[in-house]
Amino acid sequence: MPSLLIVDDEQALRHGLAHYLAHLESPFETIVTAENGQTALAKLEQQPFAAALVDINLGDINGLDLISLINQRYPQTLVVIISGYDDFDFARRAIKLKVLDYLLKPIPRSDLKQLMATLAQKLATVPPVKPVANDLATSGQTYIEAHYSDKNLSLTRCAQALFVSETHLSKQLKQMTGMTFSEYLTTYRLKKAQELLRHPQLQYTITDIATKVGYEDAHYFSRVFRKKLGQSPLQYRQH
Repeated sequence: MPSLLIVDDEQALRHGLAHYLAHLESPFETIVTAENGQTALAKLEQQPFAAALVDINLGDINGLDLISLINQRYPQTLVVIISGYDDFDFARRAIKLKVLDYLLKPIPRSDLKQLMATLAQKLATVPPVKPVANDLATSGQTYIEAHYSDKNLSLTRCAQALFVSETHLSKQLKQMTGMTFSEYLTTYRLKKAQELLRHPQLQYTITDIATKVGYEDAHYFSRVFRKKLGQSPLQYRQH
């Protein structure tokens, strides 16, 4: 049986809504709640959800941005907005995000009953939600490869950009690549350094190359290069 996710930063509302829906005839076997966007994304990583009720006003992430991430990562999940704002711009963005419905708080019980009937009908005509391949590690790799030249790039910054916890991102990267965040970043930086060193037309100095691949200290870069590749950057270039 499918599961429903309720995302709202108001504790009384999300718990009250979950309690009411649990006693209402609905297509959902389980109802899970999340108090913010990061928690919601973590729960979506753990299990598939057939539908999600998402508040626009969340403490850490704009609800519309969260919906955009859900659409990208979990396209089978049906999304319904629950909001206290009757705002045309929100509604217009919601249409672009292809949400199933847009409910205004306080939500009448008749509207909730109608929503459950609509969701039941939708779920009856589509295949059940299956766990999708986790693309968080891929997103992490993409972020690293786009920002490797930034000397301040860190696991913390990458996790914040992807709206996930550092621990969760690190675990997913390790499972997919066999490397920690730091190891993957170092490997990618050295790969780029090797490309620059091999390029016959680009006679950059070792200091220039170190800077271009994210190292502030050229001596430290050379030590890392030698440790990983068994020779100095200059020796690598000469061979």
